[in-house]
Amino acid sequence: MASYTSLLLGVILCATTAHALQCYTCNSQSDNNNCLTATNCSHNETSCATNMISGAIAGISYMSITKTCIASCTSGSDSFAGFITSTSCCTTDLCNANSSTSTKPGCAAIILALGAILTILKSSAL
Repeated sequence: MASYTSLLLGVILCATTAHALQCYTCNSQSDNNNCLTATNCSHNETSCATNMISGAIAGISYMSITKTCIASCTSGSDSFAGFITSTSCCTTDLCNANSSTSTKPGCAAIILALGAILTILKSSAL
Protein backbone atom coordinates (compact mmCIF):
# COMPACT_ATOMS: atom_id res chain seq x y z
CA MET A 1 0.00 0.00 0.00
CA ALA A 2 2.91 2.34 0.71
CA SER A 3 4.12 1.95 -2.88
CA TYR A 4 0.75 3.09 -4.24
CA THR A 5 0.80 6.04 -1.85
CA SER A 6 4.25 7.01 -3.14
CA LEU A 7 3.10 6.74 -6.74
CA LEU A 8 0.04 8.87 -5.99
CA LEU A 9 2.27 11.44 -4.27
CA GLY A 10 4.47 11.57 -7.40
CA VAL A 11 1.44 12.18 -9.60
CA ILE A 12 0.17 14.94 -7.31
CA LEU A 13 3.57 16.65 -7.17
CA CYS A 14 3.86 16.67 -10.96
CA ALA A 15 0.31 17.89 -11.37
CA THR A 16 0.79 20.77 -8.95
CA THR A 17 4.07 21.93 -10.48
CA ALA A 18 2.37 23.12 -13.67
CA HIS A 19 3.57 26.60 -14.44
CA ALA A 20 4.12 28.99 -17.28
CA LEU A 21 6.71 28.07 -19.88
CA GLN A 22 10.18 29.50 -19.30
CA CYS A 23 12.36 30.60 -22.21
CA TYR A 24 15.73 32.27 -22.52
CA THR A 25 15.27 35.77 -23.90
CA CYS A 26 17.50 38.41 -25.46
CA ASN A 27 17.34 40.97 -28.24
CA SER A 28 19.87 41.39 -31.07
CA GLN A 29 22.89 39.92 -29.30
CA SER A 30 26.10 38.92 -31.09
CA ASP A 31 26.98 36.16 -28.60
CA ASN A 32 24.79 33.37 -27.23
CA ASN A 33 26.36 33.89 -23.78
CA ASN A 34 24.41 37.16 -23.62
CA CYS A 35 21.16 35.25 -24.18
CA LEU A 36 20.83 33.35 -20.92
CA THR A 37 18.16 35.40 -19.15
CA ALA A 38 15.31 33.10 -18.11
CA THR A 39 11.86 34.62 -18.56
CA ASN A 40 8.42 33.35 -17.48
CA CYS A 41 6.21 33.42 -20.56
CA SER A 42 2.57 34.50 -20.50
CA HIS A 43 -0.08 31.76 -20.53
CA ASN A 44 -0.73 32.08 -24.28
CA GLU A 45 2.96 31.87 -25.22
CA THR A 46 3.55 28.15 -25.66
CA SER A 47 6.86 28.13 -27.55
CA CYS A 48 10.39 29.40 -27.20
CA ALA A 49 11.87 30.85 -30.38
CA THR A 50 15.44 31.62 -31.39
CA ASN A 51 15.99 33.84 -34.42
CA MET A 52 19.49 34.13 -35.86
CA ILE A 53 20.73 36.35 -38.67
CA SER A 54 24.27 35.87 -39.93
CA GLY A 55 26.28 37.09 -42.86
CA ALA A 56 28.98 39.51 -43.89
CA ILE A 57 29.00 43.12 -45.02
CA ALA A 58 32.15 44.28 -46.82
CA GLY A 59 34.06 41.33 -45.36
CA ILE A 60 32.94 42.02 -41.79
CA SER A 61 30.99 39.19 -40.16
CA TYR A 62 27.63 39.94 -38.60
CA MET A 63 25.60 37.82 -36.17
CA SER A 64 22.38 38.74 -34.39
CA ILE A 65 20.58 36.42 -31.96
CA THR A 66 17.11 37.11 -30.58
CA LYS A 67 15.34 34.71 -28.21
CA THR A 68 11.76 35.11 -27.06
CA CYS A 69 8.53 33.56 -25.80
CA ILE A 70 5.98 33.29 -28.59
CA ALA A 71 2.42 32.04 -29.07
CA SER A 72 3.05 30.30 -32.39
CA CYS A 73 6.36 29.36 -33.96
CA THR A 74 7.54 27.80 -37.22
CA SER A 75 11.12 26.57 -37.58
CA GLY A 76 12.93 27.28 -40.81
CA SER A 77 15.67 29.18 -42.58
CA ASP A 78 16.09 31.48 -45.56
CA SER A 79 18.85 33.40 -47.27
CA PHE A 80 18.88 36.79 -48.92
CA ALA A 81 21.72 38.99 -50.19
CA GLY A 82 24.40 36.95 -48.44
CA PHE A 83 22.57 36.76 -45.13
CA ILE A 84 21.08 33.64 -43.60
CA THR A 85 18.11 33.89 -41.25
CA SER A 86 16.98 30.91 -39.21
CA THR A 87 14.29 30.31 -36.64
CA SER A 88 14.18 27.35 -34.27
CA CYS A 89 11.27 26.54 -31.99
CA CYS A 90 10.80 24.33 -28.93
CA THR A 91 8.18 23.88 -26.23
CA THR A 92 9.83 22.88 -22.94
CA ASP A 93 11.30 25.01 -20.18
CA LEU A 94 14.59 26.69 -21.13
CA CYS A 95 14.85 24.57 -24.25
CA ASN A 96 16.30 27.38 -26.37
CA ALA A 97 19.66 27.58 -24.60
CA ASN A 98 21.67 26.72 -27.71
CA SER A 99 18.93 26.98 -30.33
CA SER A 100 18.39 23.26 -30.02
CA THR A 101 15.09 21.49 -29.98
CA SER A 102 16.10 18.99 -27.34
CA THR A 103 13.64 18.31 -24.58
CA LYS A 104 13.91 17.46 -20.92
CA PRO A 105 12.10 14.50 -19.41
CA GLY A 106 8.60 15.40 -18.32
CA CYS A 107 6.42 14.29 -15.46
CA ALA A 108 5.13 11.30 -17.41
CA ALA A 109 8.65 9.87 -17.66
CA ILE A 110 9.28 10.49 -13.97
CA ILE A 111 6.01 8.83 -12.98
CA LEU A 112 6.71 5.81 -15.22
CA ALA A 113 10.19 5.42 -13.75
CA LEU A 114 8.85 5.74 -10.20
CA GLY A 115 6.15 3.17 -10.95
CA ALA A 116 8.70 0.72 -12.38
CA ILE A 117 10.99 1.11 -9.37
CA LEU A 118 8.12 0.59 -6.93
CA THR A 119 6.95 -2.50 -8.84
CA ILE A 120 10.46 -3.99 -8.67
CA LEU A 121 10.72 -3.22 -4.96
CA LYS A 122 7.32 -4.76 -4.30
CA SER A 123 8.24 -7.92 -6.28
CA SER A 124 11.53 -8.33 -4.43
CA ALA A 125 9.78 -8.01 -1.06
CA LEU A 126 7.62 -11.07 -1.80
